Amino acid sequence: MLPEKGPPPDTPRDIRARPAPGRLVVTWNASERATGYRIRWADRTRLVATPDTQLDDLRDGEQYRVEVRAVDAYGQVSEPGRAVGTPGPEPRWQDGLTGLLDEFPDDRTLLADRPGSRWHLSGYRGCVGLGRSVEGEVGLPIDLGCGADEAVLRARAPLRLGPDGVLGRFAVLTDAAGPGGRLTMDLVPGPADRIGSGRRDDPALLPAGTVRTVVDDVGARVVAGSGLDVLPGAPSGVRPGPRGAGALHLVEVLVTTGGVRVRQDGVEVASAPVVPRWREAYALVGIHAPPGRRARVHVAGAGFSGAASADPRVLETPVNLSTRQVLDPAAEAPSVGTVRRPLATAESARFVVTMVMSAGMDVAGARVQVGTWTLPARQAVPGPPPAPGAAVTVVADVPPELLGPSGPDPLTPLVVRAPGAGEGALVQESYLEVVPIPAAPTPMTTTQPARTDRPRATTDAMPTATVTLGDSVGRPLPTTTVTPQGRLLLLVTLNGSTAQWDTGGLEGVQGFQLWLDGRLAASLPTSTATGAPGGTYPIPVGLTGRARGEHTVEVRVVGTTGTTSSTLTHFTTE
Repeated sequence: MLPEKGPPPDTPRDIRARPAPGRLVVTWNASERATGYRIRWADRTRLVATPDTQLDDLRDGEQYRVEVRAVDAYGQVSEPGRAVGTPGPEPRWQDGLTGLLDEFPDDRTLLADRPGSRWHLSGYRGCVGLGRSVEGEVGLPIDLGCGADEAVLRARAPLRLGPDGVLGRFAVLTDAAGPGGRLTMDLVPGPADRIGSGRRDDPALLPAGTVRTVVDDVGARVVAGSGLDVLPGAPSGVRPGPRGAGALHLVEVLVTTGGVRVRQDGVEVASAPVVPRWREAYALVGIHAPPGRRARVHVAGAGFSGAASADPRVLETPVNLSTRQVLDPAAEAPSVGTVRRPLATAESARFVVTMVMSAGMDVAGARVQVGTWTLPARQAVPGPPPAPGAAVTVVADVPPELLGPSGPDPLTPLVVRAPGAGEGALVQESYLEVVPIPAAPTPMTTTQPARTDRPRATTDAMPTATVTLGDSVGRPLPTTTVTPQGRLLLLVTLNGSTAQWDTGGLEGVQGFQLWLDGRLAASLPTSTATGAPGGTYPIPVGLTGRARGEHTVEVRVVGTTGTTSSTLTHFTTE
């Protein structure tokens, strides 16, 4: 028996339209039985999976009526809820960001091979890059193109704490923490390019003195490294309001004499009773896309309080090491090096390397070998190294003998060494940071960081389908091997929350078919008009009499415009 429709979902309540220049961010309370929502404004409509969306390309000062209907797994819609909003100036979140404020009207402040760069962008080359902005797009676009990427923006100037009260404020306006995504905001007592280890929130993986704020699907929280003063009390956190894909939200970290507080859109969502011992730190903005999905995220503004610093006049150029493996001091190095062209017009220079710690590795003994020179490498963040598996940034100064127009070329080998380096000790990023000779011509190099040519998607994606094997009452099975008797319950899940990352909207589903071993086993229509934004559908399958061996389950999904997709899974009877 196929699942049947229930009553329509409830009408969305408490609809709010928060104004900003050229846009409205619309939020509402989630409706019972809803798997998504249809929004109507002006002459446009959009289907979304979460109770939050951003309406762009609006005229400031013009009043817009917004209508929101809840939609269930079968395309049934509720009565509409309504709100009115007027795009235009928003409360001045930028006020007080005297140490640094960047609203990214373009990507010039990230181009590290040009004078005046204010940020270093760290990311795996070929996967992370600056997106080419399209008309109507708000904020600096960063493309995460390989499905398991992290992009980290590090301010070149430090945040300096004030004397009392709110010692420091660090703010970011971004859509990075949308469904499946993750935003980290780190204050680190040293210019590290990356810290931690992916999505793990273990304090032992952070440099001493680090204050990390995490905002993701779980909620908001503060993760404190060692070397902080701990006050009486316990950390707190609440589940922040909704964050839809493509909707900008303001996240602020306040360092106070009474601890660290975190706000989303002006509402406190987390705190921790810790106070740093440092008086200045470097601000890092970490961006993760949903796992396994290419995505474009936007940073529309970032900055911090405190005394301002002059932008350093450094240039960067990436360097390819002979091997990504961190070598033990006695290990043989490949005969591959690098040209010294970036050093020809350098007043000073240093190698900056971010690598992953392996068990037993002594980062205090790290060296960068450049030809016949062995350069001591110091940690960018002083103190004990983080635990194995964590990223650590080291810096090695280039000696005067390697600067200027003359000298050996190429420099072979170019490797990183550390006592005890073993399996897992890998270089994540390496580049030269150069202070050019005054009035020397800027070397013409490829734009760094790279711009990506991946076009922004303009067609809404359909929800993605997955199939879970369940027993006769729907409990997930621990294995894909089942006995050939009774029945199997296939739970087909159509998930729209991460599918809308590129465009902010979904193509609705008008139905799907389930094929078993190449034969049609079930066909379930949802809605040919509105389209379903997703849902979970239990489909029973009889096992008695089926041949032993592997069986193939295919789900074919059909969208309201005729778009199709399919997914495969398998189970075995024995």
